[in-house]
Amino acid sequence: MKKHVGRGGGSSRRDRATGSRVALSIHELAAGGAGVARTEQGEVVFVAGAAPGDVVEVDIDRAAHPARGKLLKILTAGPGRITPPCTFVETCGGCDWMHLSPSTQQDAHAELIRRAISRATAVDDLPPIHVHPALQPLGYRTRARLFAKAGRGGAPRAFKKPPPPPGKPPRVEVGYRASSSHLLASVDRCLVLHPALDPLLRELPTLLAGATGEGDVLIAAGQGGRPVVEILWSGDLPPTTWSMLDQRIAEGTWAGARVSLEGVSRPASFGDPRPVLQGADGAPLLLAAGGFGQPSEEGASVLAKRVADLAWLDLPARPMHVLELFAGSGTLSILLARGPSGADLASFVAVEHGAEAAACLRENLSARGLAGKVVVADADATPVPPRADVVILDPPRAGASGAAAAIAASSVRAVVYVSCNPATLARDLVPLLASGLVITHLEAVELFPQTSHIETIVRLARHRPSRAPALS
Repeated sequence: MKKHVGRGGGSSRRDRATGSRVALSIHELAAGGAGVARTEQGEVVFVAGAAPGDVVEVDIDRAAHPARGKLLKILTAGPGRITPPCTFVETCGGCDWMHLSPSTQQDAHAELIRRAISRATAVDDLPPIHVHPALQPLGYRTRARLFAKAGRGGAPRAFKKPPPPPGKPPRVEVGYRASSSHLLASVDRCLVLHPALDPLLRELPTLLAGATGEGDVLIAAGQGGRPVVEILWSGDLPPTTWSMLDQRIAEGTWAGARVSLEGVSRPASFGDPRPVLQGADGAPLLLAAGGFGQPSEEGASVLAKRVADLAWLDLPARPMHVLELFAGSGTLSILLARGPSGADLASFVAVEHGAEAAACLRENLSARGLAGKVVVADADATPVPPRADVVILDPPRAGASGAAAAIAASSVRAVVYVSCNPATLARDLVPLLASGLVITHLEAVELFPQTSHIETIVRLARHRPSRAPALS
């Protein structure tokens, strides 16, 4: 079949329909991962699982806004489409871009960042966006959130399992959320999980057998690279679950576990349930149990090193006052607190709302002999001290509108903003740019390969640097 030449930004010359089936051309990817097409009438249609340049046959659902197209057939594959290596990709909602080549993913991430910032700020001369490729496109995740459910009723599975014998309770199923759904997509292996964690997908159903209800299961690497598991359960867990947890910790198979039952005020802990990654400085980095952490230690290291490079760029050769907001357990702090090479800091203050994360941050700094003040407070409502030279912030997906306003009202020389959401990042850049700060660097780190999720670094300064640092 001949490829349809696009019109109106990449749509097909005509919409060929048989009943509700329509052939469309995909011209770009939207935030959230879907392909974007236009009908002959100019109607925008989002198509999950599509790739730029695809010509696809879809069934359009106009009840959604914008309209959604269910992918029925790929008539012509775009140049960036590949065969996904995972057999669960059709049912699991975890890796929405596994059908795209790594270069296509990187180009799309850069374009989504550029588009979001340009639209919100009306800045036309943005600096080029440098993308740091993923060091390991597969097997990179050293932490993940799984979903577990007792009984049937989940999403269709790629492989059917026989029903349990009469009188025996159904085995708990474990996996991820299904694509565009809150249902369970049961999986027994995951290509993006680190090899040390992948066996948990087959071990957890046995551990939870006999439970009622459902819940999330957070898995990560802990002390010595051994797994740590956190169970957030709504329902009842059988005695066998508790005894098996005891056994795994006693044997040293797992480094730790923690169980939080709905309606119970305090979680039950076994061993040390805190994740431990290799920090950007090569030393162990302790994270709060159940708290925020980047999905891979390699990606987190690239991110932290780049943030530190940008933080010290083109600043006065005197001891500086540095403020870090939304510091977490210290992924960035362990480099920032050192200051630029060969120079001391006048002060380093890290602000973190979570008490457990702040405690880990203090421990991480202390273990390295680094000085700094850790403040437990709402980073989005923290005033910027008049003497602050540099502010670094890494807020959650909701962004940091309060912090952006405080920074805009300050006289800081430079800002390094790390974001996992281009939309809220772009929103927060508006007051920063209005205050006289200028975007000097835009970068993306491929922390979530195989997915549409984006990690962005933006550096702003009161003036443009005379020379950019070498990219690593």
